[in-house]
Amino acid sequence: MKRYYLAIIPILLIIGYFVLTTEYDNSIIGKWKAMETNDEYYYIFNEDKTCSYEMKVARLDCSYEIDDTTLTILYDGNESANAYKYRFDKHTLVITDNNGKDNKFTLEKE
Repeated sequence: MKRYYLAIIPILLIIGYFVLTTEYDNSIIGKWKAMETNDEYYYIFNEDKTCSYEMKVARLDCSYEIDDTTLTILYDGNESANAYKYRFDKHTLVITDNNGKDNKFTLEKE
């Protein structure tokens, strides 16, 4: 019986190591695909604070600002920006309206 415990301990240590050392990229930079929707669209966030919202039939260019809790997007041609609460959840970005509405959408990093 002791041999089984001795064989299991190294396996558990290896699994624990990989769980603890797996890092998730909590950077908004990159291409994000909408989840949980029938419409296919993407947000692309660049390092220079420019972004785009891409659908099958159109593309909207934008700029963004981000802090610890708020993502603010200004679409080209608009005078006012849209502010959203956001959080990273492993490989997804969860965005919620900042104005108190219960409107949430999830994006997956590609």
